[in-house]
Formats: sequence, C-alpha cells, structure tokens
Amino acid sequence: MYRKRVVQIAAIVALTAFFLYLFLRNANFGDVWRHIKSTSLVWFGLGLVVNFGALLFRTFRWRTILDPDNPPPLYATFFATTVGFMLSTILPIRAADVARPALLSRRTNFRFSGALGTVLMERMLDLTSILLLFVTFAFLRWNQFSHNRWFVIVKTGAIAAAVILTAMILFILGLYFFREFVRRVHEGLGRILPHRFRESWMHFFDSFTETLQLATHRAGLAKVLLCTVGVWFCLTGQFWFATRALHRPLPFDASFFVTGVTTVGLAIPTPGGVGGFHKACQLVLTNFYAFDVDSSVAVALVFHVIGTLPVIVTGLILALREGLRWKDVTASGNGPQATGNDS
Repeated sequence: MYRKRVVQIAAIVALTAFFLYLFLRNANFGDVWRHIKSTSLVWFGLGLVVNFGALLFRTFRWRTILDPDNPPPLYATFFATTVGFMLSTILPIRAADVARPALLSRRTNFRFSGALGTVLMERMLDLTSILLLFVTFAFLRWNQFSHNRWFVIVKTGAIAAAVILTAMILFILGLYFFREFVRRVHEGLGRILPHRFRESWMHFFDSFTETLQLATHRAGLAKVLLCTVGVWFCLTGQFWFATRALHRPLPFDASFFVTGVTTVGLAIPTPGGVGGFHKACQLVLTNFYAFDVDSSVAVALVFHVIGTLPVIVTGLILALREGLRWKDVTASGNGPQATGNDS
C-alpha cells in the first residue's frame, strides 16, 4: 500500500512538472510579470464575484434537485457544496462528487446514497451544458476558423459532442418512460455486489431516477434549469472577465471554447489542474486568437486564479469554522450532526 501511494504521488508530480514545462518553456518571465502587473483590479474583482456566484447557483440548484418541496437547510447545502468543490480544486481527484453527499448527510436527514444520486443528475446537467456550449461555439465560428488547421479537431469534437448529447437525451427519455424495466436490470447487476452494499446500490438508483420526476414539478424544473444557466454563465463569464482584466478582450463565445478545452485539461490528475489547465488554455489562445506566448501565460494564470480563489478561500473558511476533519469527508454520515448553523 505504501509503495503504491509513493508511485501515485510520483506520477502526479511528474505529470504536473511535465505540463508546467510545456506551458512555460518559451515564456519570458519578465514580460509575463509585466502583463500581470497591468491587470485591472476592477475587472479582476468582478471575475471573482462572478465565480462566487457559481457556488450560489450550484447550492440553490442542488437543494431543489434534492427535494423541491422540502429542500435541506441553505447553510448545510452551501457548506457541503463549497467545501466539496474546494477539495476538488486543491486535490488531484474529483473529490466533490463524493465529499458533498458525505458532508450533507452528516448535517441533514438526507442519506448519502440518495444525495449521491442527485450529484449524478447534476453532473449530467453540467455535461449537457458544456457540450451544448461547445457545439454552439463551433456552429457560430464554423466558417470563421475553417482556414485554421487546428479547427479540424474542433469540428470533429463538436460532431462527437452532438452525438453524445443525442445519446444522453435518449438515455434520459428511456429511463423516464421505462423506469421499472431499467430498475430490474439495475437490481440484477446489484446482485453481484456484496450484500451490505446492495441496499445503497438500489437507493442510489431510486434517488437518481426520482430526480427525473422534476419534469412533473414545473416550478422545481424551472428553478433547476435557471440555476444551471446561472452556473454556466458564471463559469464561462469568468474567462471573459480575465481577458478584460489583462486588456486583451475576446468575444464572449470564446469563453465557451476555452471552458470546454480547459475542462479537458482539468481532467488530467494534477493538483488543482495545475499544468494541464494552463496548457489547454494557452493552446486555444495562441492557435486561435493570435496571442503571443507571454500574454497567453498571463491570461491563463489570471484566469486560473479567478476560477479557484473564491472557492478555496470560502471553502477553507467554512472548514475551519466547522472544525472539519478528514473523516467527515471520507465517511458518509448517518444523520444530522450539526445544529445551530444549519438553518
């Protein structure tokens, strides 16, 4: 176990160093610093506010998905959301998907497996959003970038994204209209699991499919969709604010492109996406928007700070305020364990 952990850490360090090298290898650090010093604090500050807004929209959306008629307490949901995404930001894993349900279940009456099912629905909403934004960008700029040899990859990716979107919609429709058949299949698969996990396995499935009943709850569905628009307006808008802050403004739809590509960079298992995120952003800026290396480095760095600072600071403040321990994150709870703040 110890040797495996050492190998994992060494691989993460090597990946981080490799992508940082690719990102910085041709940069003039003096010029990069000059660009960063010229950052407009007003635009930079607005970017931070917009990023914080994404946390609020995520909180409101998750409460509605969990139960549109009797949602969990606002503070408990905001705490779980913020700390979960803070952990995903600083660790080389997608910790939020498991940490948020664990933290919520320890502070409310919502079960871990049930909350985990709603997180899957959130992920599907976010994946649909980012694919739709990417396809929209490719459609709008299909002719503008046709001369660019790199745009062949973008066109291919857009076609693949459209296919995935169609498949996801068909899957959700099938699950909605043929729930009992899919449940029997899921139950059959659950039989291969150890007995102690089967109840949670089925509760996870039932919680996920229950979220589809939002389609019959007009107010709840409208709120979830509006919050999803808010989330992705904030997450794409923060790049637009970063370019404004560095006096290199781009069209707003460029944010759809950069956000999609940097999401791929974030999938590389480095702490906080360091290296992979930055190189992905740089590739778009230098190959599609004629940025030089130094300005692309500056924009990528400022963009990353805007996209992570509010989450990290808010998450750390809340974790310290609540005296959070690591086992509170890694172990699912059996019921509410906090009192005064969860109202």
